[in-house]
Amino acid sequence: MTTPYATPRARALGLELRAARERRRLGVRELARLLGMTPGFVTNWERGLRLPKPEDIGAVLAHCRVVGPDRRRIVEMARGAREQDWIDSGGEEPYLEWERTAEAVFCWEPEAVPQLLQTSGYARALLSSAAGAVEDEVEARVAERLSRRAVLDSGTRCVLVLGEAALHKRIGGAEAMAEQLWHLRERWAEGKADVRVIPADRRPDLGRAFTIFDFADLPSIVHERLLRESASSSSPARVAKYREVAETLLELALPKPETDALLESALRKLSVP
Repeated sequence: MTTPYATPRARALGLELRAARERRRLGVRELARLLGMTPGFVTNWERGLRLPKPEDIGAVLAHCRVVGPDRRRIVEMARGAREQDWIDSGGEEPYLEWERTAEAVFCWEPEAVPQLLQTSGYARALLSSAAGAVEDEVEARVAERLSRRAVLDSGTRCVLVLGEAALHKRIGGAEAMAEQLWHLRERWAEGKADVRVIPADRRPDLGRAFTIFDFADLPSIVHERLLRESASSSSPARVAKYREVAETLLELALPKPETDALLESALRKLSVP
């Protein structure tokens, strides 16, 4: 049986090791010299292509001066990093890195506008509605979300599918929602992303939002948001099941003229007092 490599957890571990090295202002070659090994080892660890031994992780964290809770968290992350399925309750950093480095992205959002297409007003309203939201943190996340639009300009193949319900929710009020719909229409017209809408009367019960990331030289990853956690997998069987769902969604989506008419109708409703 082939040993899984570049699993979601292994790649997330690599991101943590890279961030620790960069905070310490160490280059790959310099860290490799301190560890007494070739730079290729460090590079492969940071990409999730190989898993460092426990003693190697300890040495990296020592040279990068990572201590306390951060050290314990990274050491714990390394346990089970060969597993293809990963439930994570941490931040969005792995998702954002996969989005940035993917060759192709398929995203299904049944109830909201996909994050890559969100305007500042829409994103701000969504983020502010979360329990315990802090204004400064919300603004930082809004700025981060807007910066992710660069993915659409990078040549990444993006297929973004949303349910009709997302067009009718007045997130942030009528003005913010109208701005969001105009932006959605403009990005769709530009053709930098394949934007599809599934009408309410066609949508079967297809569960929660999910994203499939395909990479040029690494295994694909499927990511699904749960209530307070996220689930990611590089299991070929699991990814294949989500691809089947993606194909069903594309079959149910409206053709271009009907999508345009639906957006126009949603905009007209927002102009009614």
